[in-house]
Amino acid sequence: MDLGTQPQRQLNRRDGLLLLALWLLCLLLDGLWIQQHQAPPAWDQGDHLSRALGVWQVLSQPAPWSGDWWHSLWAQAPSYRGPLTYVLSAPVLQLLGPSFSSAMASGAVFNGILLLSCYGQGRQLHSRHAGLWAALFVATAPALLNQRTDYLIDLSLTAVMTGSWWILSQRRWFVAGRRWLWTVLSGIGLGLVALTRPTGLVLLWLPLLLFLIGGLRAARRGQWRPLLHGATASVIAWLLVWPWFSQNWLTILSTINKARQWGVAYQDGLEANSLEGWLYYLKLLPAMLGSSLTALVLVGGVIALVERRPQLHPDKTWLIWWLSFPLGGLLICILMTSKDFRFVLPLLPQLAIALALIVASVERRWAPLWQGALVLVALLGALWSQFGWGPKLSSFPPHRPNPQGGWPIEAIVARVRSTSPNQLSTLAVLPDSEGLNAFNLEAEGRRQQFRLAARQTVAPKERLEEELSNFDWFLRKGGDQGVMSDERQARQSELLQNSPHFEQVGSWPLPDGSQAQLLRRKQLSVRTAAISCPAKLSGSITAIPGGLDVRVSGPSATLQGSKLLLTLRQGEQRLEADQALGQGLLRLPKGCLEVQQQLALSDGANSDGAWSAELQLLKANGQRQAVQLPADQAVLLQPRQGDPGERTANRVALLRQLGGQLRRGELDSLFSKVGQLNQSDPEQVYLSDAETILRARLQDDPGDLNDLYSLALAQALQRHADDAAQTLTQIKALDPSNPNALLGLGVVELYRFRPAQAQVALDQAAKMSPNNSTLRTLRIVASALRLDLPQTLHLLRS
Repeated sequence: MDLGTQPQRQLNRRDGLLLLALWLLCLLLDGLWIQQHQAPPAWDQGDHLSRALGVWQVLSQPAPWSGDWWHSLWAQAPSYRGPLTYVLSAPVLQLLGPSFSSAMASGAVFNGILLLSCYGQGRQLHSRHAGLWAALFVATAPALLNQRTDYLIDLSLTAVMTGSWWILSQRRWFVAGRRWLWTVLSGIGLGLVALTRPTGLVLLWLPLLLFLIGGLRAARRGQWRPLLHGATASVIAWLLVWPWFSQNWLTILSTINKARQWGVAYQDGLEANSLEGWLYYLKLLPAMLGSSLTALVLVGGVIALVERRPQLHPDKTWLIWWLSFPLGGLLICILMTSKDFRFVLPLLPQLAIALALIVASVERRWAPLWQGALVLVALLGALWSQFGWGPKLSSFPPHRPNPQGGWPIEAIVARVRSTSPNQLSTLAVLPDSEGLNAFNLEAEGRRQQFRLAARQTVAPKERLEEELSNFDWFLRKGGDQGVMSDERQARQSELLQNSPHFEQVGSWPLPDGSQAQLLRRKQLSVRTAAISCPAKLSGSITAIPGGLDVRVSGPSATLQGSKLLLTLRQGEQRLEADQALGQGLLRLPKGCLEVQQQLALSDGANSDGAWSAELQLLKANGQRQAVQLPADQAVLLQPRQGDPGERTANRVALLRQLGGQLRRGELDSLFSKVGQLNQSDPEQVYLSDAETILRARLQDDPGDLNDLYSLALAQALQRHADDAAQTLTQIKALDPSNPNALLGLGVVELYRFRPAQAQVALDQAAKMSPNNSTLRTLRIVASALRLDLPQTLHLLRS
């Protein structure tokens, strides 16, 4: 037998029916597990479910001709966890309904891809029997069963990588003709891996390196076609990934680094500088496939080898190619700072294929009995791993359904929705336990018509009082707060307990014996009420301690998406208290409504005396419309009473304050407060609201530097790099002696992948502020991107 030299590639009807039967058996087994599982999604599962629901919502309103639609789609996956998993889950959510159970059921899609890929590769390498055995082994592997009844990104990555590796092998080794077709398919496969999780490409480093070496050797002989094929595949992969990556590259890289730091902080003592670290995965992989099954295959293979050594004539070059993926990937996993079975999961199908080759190669009289025992052990091992039924045939930890329900996640979200049905509310979640956390509450809020967002608080301990002004709703619980909780949560709960501005409006017993408590601001910052339609827009402005009570009445079609340009005058003094209507989070029904909001005034806006008010509605289409106020109404501003959380913060006003910090170069404080603002506004709509308001104000006063800095900040935080660069260029002309404008322009140019322009701006800023460490770092990055090695080394040594 010549292993790897005479592959069989066609799928006959019998094999197709067997694969379909195996897939349906997996579907039945997984469906039974999902039906018995009643626990809510945990941390990562809740986050993935939220992302999937976001993608499902965008895809349910298709507008592929619109750039904003694509921007919204890619925005659902801003981290290194790419969008492909959620895109492929969306049809299942549409078919079965949006829920955690439906998301877990979408694992059947990836399991189908995995079964076909393993069958194809087994048949590619040996025979149809090897392909069928490989499919059986991956269908019953405990580690893959674990992921099929969960909702994480590792199963989809394993399926897509296995399929991509199959295509790469077909292109590299087994296709005599139509190489361009397989080159295109290889590029698509690599692009899909990156769209699942870009770091997955790292596991393919060795086969990609072999591709490159082979192409270079061929080029030395004057054969340029292999390199051209490789370049074509790379371009196709890049074109697939670029729309998503170009929008999110900064957050992708930052979350990759954050994951690396997390691995360093929580490593298990299994580093690569220890023998245990090198042996960990070698011992774990057989258990992931099934300890008893792996042992039985190896025993049968050894017996057959002892009885009569088979005449194998494998192609050594082919053997190196086939082993390059699992061995190269295993080396990367060993060198990683933390260890987990999910990291090595994409390599598990290759072990299944290796065992399948052994089974298919044994031709003895006792082979049918042995193979029957393998099928029985595989099925019994699957039942034990998932349900605890039958004998224990695997050392891999079982993944049994949790029948314990009782977590009031749905009721908590419903309570907030019933109180504020016409807006997107944000719930600050203090506990971080497995059954009750911000991630599964966020997912439930999206499931309930996207009317609630759940967020953790991020303020440092010395600024926790600010969080009382950032949120109207808080959730806390007794007992265990979760492994990631710290004294911040306890202090935040204490502040809530002592605040006269919050009250408890709900309490639920939890399965862990504690209670969940829902608290809300006594006077919600935004309220809506249905009214009879007025003849024209009307409103009122009343001073309250530390802020303003603003009411606007009119048709919902006019109010939705509008902003308020609110100007107060007292003699020569002028105060702008602009704000987004409903903080930009209204979801108004048809008809006419009154919107009431009570927001804080900025610091220093509590002057004595009467102020005259002017109110304009800046509509979603950019037009201004005057709002009729009561005749001769004077606004008597009232000072704050000093209690934390007295008034909800006006996020547009806060952004304008942050523009001042940008102007002064107070970057650490700026980005810390931006993080808090982003948590309190789940869609960061305050940025686009502020940009619209600032553009309107700059029409009246184009040279207002405070507004220009705020506008540049709003544009940069929305990643509107072209607009931000234009605004910063305008600022540079008006404020030429300020290095912070040049620093901001340099950062934006780096984001636009224009290192030469960035270098010019940063070098000018460095002349004005030579001791700025941030500038030095940015200049090093710009020089490196320009491939200016001498300048980079000079800056590193300076």
